[in-house]
Amino acid sequence: MAHPSTRVVSRALLVGAFTLAIYYIAAVLRGPQVEAISWNPVHAVVLTVLGLAAGAAWGTRAGLERWRTLEVLLVANLALVFGLLFLGWTVIWDAAKILEAVLPGLRDLAYGFWFIAAILGAYIVRKPGAALAAETLAALAEFLAGSQWGFTLLLSGLVQGGMAELVFALTGYRRYDLPTLMAAGAAAGLGSLVVDYLFWYSDKSLGVLAIMLVARLLSGAVLAGWLGKTIGDALERAGALDAFAIARDEPPTPQA
Repeated sequence: MAHPSTRVVSRALLVGAFTLAIYYIAAVLRGPQVEAISWNPVHAVVLTVLGLAAGAAWGTRAGLERWRTLEVLLVANLALVFGLLFLGWTVIWDAAKILEAVLPGLRDLAYGFWFIAAILGAYIVRKPGAALAAETLAALAEFLAGSQWGFTLLLSGLVQGGMAELVFALTGYRRYDLPTLMAAGAAAGLGSLVVDYLFWYSDKSLGVLAIMLVARLLSGAVLAGWLGKTIGDALERAGALDAFAIARDEPPTPQA
């Protein structure tokens, strides 16, 4: 059977290519006269990223079935804690609105904390599906706690977790160093903007969207990647994670 990382990457690419192809057929080959859809490069990126995240989620299903009960409980508890912290982070997000007066889109430098569950969950457990499960469950916890963003959180959690998951899969689930964690945080940032574009930001100019994207990539790398590693290392040094892969500082060998 295929290696878990191969399965995740191949299905991500398959679904990403499929969504882009469907859009191209509708918008270009058939055209706006038939489908009432015009080609838009931003929409092409949005649909491709959604497809990549969905495919990555599809590819992790088999891996999740092989988790130990202790790992399931850890990720569930992490998700609950960070779901509540995500809700509280709204205060920081509101305060960061002042940055919009400096440069529209700069506020998104505060966005990256909302991806940290994906990074910390993967860093501790080091198994296929950890990033996706942690981020999606944290989004669910935030939703159930009464977040103002409602059901859109569930899609955000899935796409952010799926994009982070894809980065770990590309390393074969064998690299959990700082550059990899920061890359996963940045990938989650790309996924977050795609979802937000669908619901809130489709009227923004390309310039503002570009600033938002750069801000989220940086924020995801630092507030999720670097901070997630810092928290994980502190917990490991305290002896709280002796039963997990992080304590051995090596990834487990994924089963096919």
